[in-house]
Amino acid sequence: MLYEYSHVLALLRAWAADHLRRAPSGKKSEIAYMTTERTLRNRALAICRRRQGMAEGQRPQYLDRAIRSL
Repeated sequence: MLYEYSHVLALLRAWAADHLRRAPSGKKSEIAYMTTERTLRNRALAICRRRQGMAEGQRPQYLDRAIRSL
């Protein structure tokens, strides 16, 4: 699970940085607040826990949707 957690956290960090970079200037502070390091770590942990009980075929789809719904 540790490898999976670090992988999910890296994907969340990359998505958050890209989202923040593309955001209009008026929304940047709101997005920065929603994507703090603590928030991203908690979200990565929650995603990994949910994925453990899923069938192998559902995991990639869930990960994609979970990261994009940040």
